Amino acid sequence: MNSTIIQSGVVIDKKISTLKEVKVDAINWAIFYFDEKNGEKWVEEYPLSYLQAGGPPQLRLIEKSPWE
Repeated sequence: MNSTIIQSGVVIDKKISTLKEVKVDAINWAIFYFDEKNGEKWVEEYPLSYLQAGGPPQLRLIEKSPWE
């Protein structure tokens, strides 16, 4: 599966508004989402967490959640 990553804050917000929040991982700064329309799984994460305020977020399409 090719990795789909959204990095624009406005686009992230628009996409998240269509998703259902599934789980918050406060330790790893990640929020997991599920798209009820097409079954896609997404994670909002902060890959540059060493930066002030965690750096910019990204929304990444994933094949399965870590707990699956």
